[in-house]
Amino acid sequence: MEPRFQTSFIPKKPIGSPDGSGVKIVHSTNIFSVIATVIFIITVLMAGGLFFYKNILANQIKESEKKLAEAQDAYALSSIKELLDVSARITSANSLLNKHVAVSKVLVLIGDLTVRKLRFTDLTYTIKNNIPTVAISGEVQTYNALAEQQDKFLKNEFIKNPTFSNFNLGDNGYIIVDFSTNIDPNFVSYKSTIEN
Repeated sequence: MEPRFQTSFIPKKPIGSPDGSGVKIVHSTNIFSVIATVIFIITVLMAGGLFFYKNILANQIKESEKKLAEAQDAYALSSIKELLDVSARITSANSLLNKHVAVSKVLVLIGDLTVRKLRFTDLTYTIKNNIPTVAISGEVQTYNALAEQQDKFLKNEFIKNPTFSNFNLGDNGYIIVDFSTNIDPNFVSYKSTIEN
């Protein structure tokens, strides 16, 4: 008898277990590859978002520049310069008005308060630390007239710290005296004179 040779290498029956279950393929997942994939996806999404956000900001900047150019065109530079010049003039006028002193009011005040028996021979008006000061030399006929004069100066609200000093007897029999006082700054202020 002749031996039988199989001419095909393909098996006629499935290879494996007799119950018909094939080879199981096991899928293993690596935690690092999952994390890397998630980070990659997040990075791509963020890059896309930033790209769109950059375009939105660029459009907003262009629109803002356009609105700014329109606003600048609405105001002529010459009118802005004119307004600045007027503002500087008003500021200078206010400064001059606030610092201006009405000395004539001091002379009228002293003239109104002076008694008949007193004659002033010299007057010096100075301002120290924004406080007006008056120094006067004069002659008075009697000590009673001098006391009356001092009383009048003490009762006046605008004369502060009146002082009589350097009493001497003159050649004509009159008493020579020096007088000094501070004047209320609001009284000599030209601005308050105008407002009143």
